[in-house]
Amino acid sequence: MIYRLFLVLFIASFVITTESYAQSCPENIGFENGNFQNWKLFTGVLSMENNQTSFTLNEVAKPATGRHTIISKKNLVDAYGGFSLIPPSGGNFVAKIGDNGTGSQVDGISYLMTVPADRPDFTLTYQYAVVLEDPDHEPYEQPRFIARVKDVEKDEYIPCASFEYVATSSLPGFKKAEGYESVIYKDWSPVTINLSGYQGKQILIEFISTDCARGGHFGYAYVDINNVCGGPIAGSTYCRSADALNISGPSGFQDYNWYNADRSVKYGTGQSINIKPKPADGSKIVLDLVPYAGFGCPSTISTIIKGVDYDLKVLNKNVVCQNSEIDLLSDKYILNKSADFTYLVYEDKDLTKQIGSLVIITGNKTFYIKATNNKGCESIVPIDIAVYEVANITVNNPAAVCYSESVDITKNELVVGEMVGITKTYYTDEAATQVLADPQHIKVSGRYFIQFSNQFGCSKIVPVEVTIQEKPILKITNPKAVCQGSQVDLTAINNFEGSDATFNYSFYEDEALTKILSNPSKIDKSGSYHVKAVSAAGCIVSGQITVTISNPPVFTVNQPARACYPDKVDLTNPALYTEVNGHFTYTFFSDETLNSPLTSPKAIAKPGTYYVKATNESGCFSSAKIVVNYNEAPKLVLNAPRAVFDNEFIDLTVPEITRGSSPFVKVTYFEDQYLKHPMQNPVRVNRAGVYYVAIQSANGCISSRPVTVTVLPQPKIIVPTAFTPQKETNNRLYPFLVNVKQLTSFRVYNKWGILVYESAVLANGGWDGQFKSKMQPLETFSWFAEGIDLFGGKIQSTGKTILIL
Repeated sequence: MIYRLFLVLFIASFVITTESYAQSCPENIGFENGNFQNWKLFTGVLSMENNQTSFTLNEVAKPATGRHTIISKKNLVDAYGGFSLIPPSGGNFVAKIGDNGTGSQVDGISYLMTVPADRPDFTLTYQYAVVLEDPDHEPYEQPRFIARVKDVEKDEYIPCASFEYVATSSLPGFKKAEGYESVIYKDWSPVTINLSGYQGKQILIEFISTDCARGGHFGYAYVDINNVCGGPIAGSTYCRSADALNISGPSGFQDYNWYNADRSVKYGTGQSINIKPKPADGSKIVLDLVPYAGFGCPSTISTIIKGVDYDLKVLNKNVVCQNSEIDLLSDKYILNKSADFTYLVYEDKDLTKQIGSLVIITGNKTFYIKATNNKGCESIVPIDIAVYEVANITVNNPAAVCYSESVDITKNELVVGEMVGITKTYYTDEAATQVLADPQHIKVSGRYFIQFSNQFGCSKIVPVEVTIQEKPILKITNPKAVCQGSQVDLTAINNFEGSDATFNYSFYEDEALTKILSNPSKIDKSGSYHVKAVSAAGCIVSGQITVTISNPPVFTVNQPARACYPDKVDLTNPALYTEVNGHFTYTFFSDETLNSPLTSPKAIAKPGTYYVKATNESGCFSSAKIVVNYNEAPKLVLNAPRAVFDNEFIDLTVPEITRGSSPFVKVTYFEDQYLKHPMQNPVRVNRAGVYYVAIQSANGCISSRPVTVTVLPQPKIIVPTAFTPQKETNNRLYPFLVNVKQLTSFRVYNKWGILVYESAVLANGGWDGQFKSKMQPLETFSWFAEGIDLFGGKIQSTGKTILIL
């Protein structure tokens, strides 16, 4: 099928006002069974061709997740428009068609029904609200919602009853969704489809929602049809006791004009009017209907005014068991039920909270039943439903008891209410399947259940909360040990940190808690004492608390051995102290009054008398002297050896190296300053670097110093094996000097032994390949060089080089 696309997202709810000609609609047309029973469900995908959009719907066996949804919660609101998903005058269930997903989805539902043969005037009224994503596409690409009615016999859609609702921001009533720039919505609005003249015919009701044809924007709908259908004009049949006529036309038209039969009197305009005084019985009222552009056809309908009498009678009062389910529209409760009337049940006298006829009674309550006949007359009466006295029984929770006690829930004083003829049984579960073995001695906290039953078979299960106080926590931290002569406060709060905050404490000498301490805040004797703690709930626990009165530390000092300067003495060395009565911590001072602490007791560099303070865990302390003595380290003088070439050796053991040092008994040689790696052969040193010499005096003190060994590469005269005098680079032949401080001669000979170049100063930067101003040919030449090395020795070198042109 091909449809011109309009931008639409539409939420529709078919309802019939209570004043209309009332008649039951087909089963579950308003989803009041809470499902899609009798409805057919469809899904499909949009496609575009030649600036037109088409889709094909495929029937699905069950609701597509998120695309065919039944909604019943009245507190839900639309995520974009913020309006209620259940229309105020709708039923209890709504069907949602489509979702806010994208992908060019098409979703639909349909219902096949037969217009009653005895209803020549028949209407369906729906409410709709609109929410859509407005991508500003071409009209044929936009999301849409289609509501249409098909004459099955003719296989064609009824023009004045089928609409494509185009929702754009330019349509009246549309608003931008707050927080969603591209989403617009329209709140609930009513529309009526006039099916007058189709009595006895089958019609197919269809609702279809689509995304945009490009696939990136959504469209969805909500639909609800009430279970009351009727004629186009509501209220034309009235109760004779009324002094005025309230009459309403079908919803969804732009203009309404009301007249008498010959149009000599215009009663008014608008969908609903009040005519007072009311016209006489049998009078004809004419209504001209003008639809909104594009939404129906102009038409004229009429109705005959008739008066009827009906006084609804219900059961005066009924008493039932609590939680019983009753049918308030059954013959038991409606005493003069008539097939000509439709009956609705409400929870409030203002008739704003409609409910189903099946009600579970949880307490005394008044309901309201409204009867409306097919002539529009209505009667409203209250009906009182009460529960048997057993339903009014309540139970007070017993007082909490301590962990060592039990609770009796059989006591009559716990029960509030009349107990005559009532029996009690006790259970551990709400379903009353697990009998409580000993309800008089409950020792575990929890919820238990009492079932009250009367002679009529009514029963009520009431929970009762039993609280067995947990054993309060008494956490004792023994007070810190103190020194002899000090006192301990047992009442200090930090002794019980982590305990129950409500405790009241008392203190005793004995575990039986019979000998109370007269002054627990001033304990001066070591030993075990006992505390009794009473919580705010009166629960008692007890425990032991230990007091320690400590003696001062007893220790001896093992005086440190004489040190060699500049070594340092570590006063913190545990080997210096022998502990007699415990383990101590030590601090160190330079004065006997212990007022000047040492900043570096691990590195004492000066001889003298120092003082050590030993402190035990109780904070008690004592002190002692510690004496530091030093021996002088020997004087070490090192004379650096002369530098050598790498084909020679240096002997570091010769006396000349340590000449000028003080007397010593031992000398050693090392490769590192920490004297950890002795030299393998200090007599023959051939590697340049820094070495370390250490001498030891007769008193065992050691001094060390670094000595630098300089080893130079052998002197060399190096001449390139080839050169190119006619090139830009490498165009001179000259020697390179290694550890040669002076070149004394450089001579070049050709293959005939003729001297072609000689110089001691490398005139012109070396030989340029010419002899007697003439470039020499390509051949091998011999060279001879002499020089003086860094130490004044003579060095000679010869070789050959190739002249390359």
